[in-house]
Amino acid sequence: MARTILTAEQLVRHYGGVAAVSDLSFAVDEGSITALIGPNGAGKTTTLNMISGLTPPTSGQIEIEGRQIVGLRSDEICRLGVARTFQTPQIFRSMSLLENVLVGTTPIGKISLSATALGGSRMRDEERKLITQAKELLDFVGLKLVTDKLISELPFGQIRLAEIARALASRPKLILMDEPASGLSRAEMEKLRELLQQIREFAITILLVEHNMPLVMSTADHVLVLDKGQLLASGPPSTIQADPRVRQAYLGVAG
Repeated sequence: MARTILTAEQLVRHYGGVAAVSDLSFAVDEGSITALIGPNGAGKTTTLNMISGLTPPTSGQIEIEGRQIVGLRSDEICRLGVARTFQTPQIFRSMSLLENVLVGTTPIGKISLSATALGGSRMRDEERKLITQAKELLDFVGLKLVTDKLISELPFGQIRLAEIARALASRPKLILMDEPASGLSRAEMEKLRELLQQIREFAITILLVEHNMPLVMSTADHVLVLDKGQLLASGPPSTIQADPRVRQAYLGVAG
């Protein structure tokens, strides 16, 4: 039986008098690709924000490998092995592609404050190691040839891949991805499909918010459907595709 890496129980998030998420409970198995889908305004991004610590839940519990994380800061949650990409990529436009990915190594750097202050070979060795790891990640996502370019000079599809590389740089157990396929060409979409499968092969769990149904149905092991902040359906892709409630609420067709 698969081990559970993420558990959410009775999550609620209010904005004023509006419930963006209401009584939401689900679990994500370790090593899986789980898709979180639903119409616009269903509460998908709010759910990712609560898991990553950007938005505190009004009530409810979230556990990573059995550890309660509600109340922890985003950086503390990251150190527990949770990484995040965003619907609009969060990049440092004045930095090179390599430098942007190196930012993601911050939670795992092992140089102490005293060693940083004193400098010396230990700090230089650690820096070289992190640079090597960042270059390997850029090669992994297919960006080896543009490592030294300013990230602002790259096309949108490559920026999305760069954000995934930066997320991987923190050596996560779980990656939260918010619409990674948005704005990609067909060729880039195929690259993303392959990349998701490769990431899963490294025993990294993915929780994916996505509107591209062909991508979801061909890559996800399990699908969670939100509607008006509540869990409408949960199951393998074949079950979700056949569910008349999903067809009505999400796909806009009856029966």
